[in-house]
Amino acid sequence: MCKTQDKGAYRNPQRVLECLQRALKIADACSMSSSANVQLFVEILEHYVYYFEKDNPVISDRFVSGLVALIKEHMESIGFSSSADQMVFAETQGHYRHILRYLQKKKDEKESAKKFANVVC
Repeated sequence: MCKTQDKGAYRNPQRVLECLQRALKIADACSMSSSANVQLFVEILEHYVYYFEKDNPVISDRFVSGLVALIKEHMESIGFSSSADQMVFAETQGHYRHILRYLQKKKDEKESAKKFANVVC
């Protein structure tokens, strides 16, 4: 998942949420210019999962589930203008599926099942 050092993962939980939400606004603006930019949403999802797993009190399962649903919706509506877009989409789709498998694994593991139980993926 996300390669951030665990020591001092975040100091201000609310600020983390604000930064992630700002990143989503930027990604949304970019996706309007090119639907292939769903890759940005997948990267942001990875960060949401990281901070959710690290017990950031303001990052809830609703944020993770909502972003999973948003990415799914974007992926279903993507049209390609070139073979390069198709290649980027395939890589993005693989990354997205990897995150979904990770979330499902966390739901299935005894230690994390309770925390991840309400994450819809």
